[in-house]
Amino acid sequence: MLRLYNHVYADPVYWNNLGVADRIFQLASAIAVVEPDAVFCGSTAALLYGIGSAYTLLDKVQVLLPRSTRRDTYEFVEYKRWRAGEVWRLGLFTLTDPCRTVVDIARTSAFRYALGYVDGLAREYDVEREELRAYAQANCRGLHGIARAFDVFEYMDGRSDNGGESEARAAMILAGVAAPELQVEITRPGNAGYYLADYGWQMPGGSWTLGELHGLGKFEGEARNDLEQAASKTYRAALMRDANLRAMGHNVIHFKLSDTYDVESFGAMMRGYGIPTTKPYADSR
Repeated sequence: MLRLYNHVYADPVYWNNLGVADRIFQLASAIAVVEPDAVFCGSTAALLYGIGSAYTLLDKVQVLLPRSTRRDTYEFVEYKRWRAGEVWRLGLFTLTDPCRTVVDIARTSAFRYALGYVDGLAREYDVEREELRAYAQANCRGLHGIARAFDVFEYMDGRSDNGGESEARAAMILAGVAAPELQVEITRPGNAGYYLADYGWQMPGGSWTLGELHGLGKFEGEARNDLEQAASKTYRAALMRDANLRAMGHNVIHFKLSDTYDVESFGAMMRGYGIPTTKPYADSR
């Protein structure tokens, strides 16, 4: 048996077959039972709030540890000696409050991943940028990395649909690509509804360059989960949508999240489509 925490064990096969988020949720749930006073923070608290779940930040359950306390070390638990501030109760769990959770992530994590949590706070909890700034000014002054957290706040946008869209947008900003408009609506001919795109940049002549985060993988996933005929129909509809948008004078780019991992190459690709540029974001991590 794997010893995951004090009085918490798991069958190795069961544990190794769990997904990343499931591991964090199940271990955090067990810790909350055996140690009711535990305060969860960082990416663990964000996962429990439904704010975000960047897999890169979900390697361990994050728990606050008072500065004067010592604990045994565990492979899948990370102790944070952060000031707790206000805490919230959510079912079994005691958590740093949502704003503090996101501030802590923004000040300690790479911009690429931090942006998704900032966007998630706006999307799921209707927190405005100025509200988050005011919270951080009042409650987090002097904390290590707080200046870089304020830099992340500048790009906060609750229109981002999910963490993947936020991460891709962060890659654009890191590459010096102008920050796009999100969830762009293009009216169909004859006012017959509209086409929706994940990202958009309006060109000088009034047309749009539209970005879609998925590529063909989106339709491959549907083919696995739905009837093959339905997936094929969805794919054909997307091709027709792109053809109609191009006939209207707009351009459409499709890319996968993996295309954004090499920021320099991704930026070169986007610039090749004539997308406006700006000074690259200088991430300190």
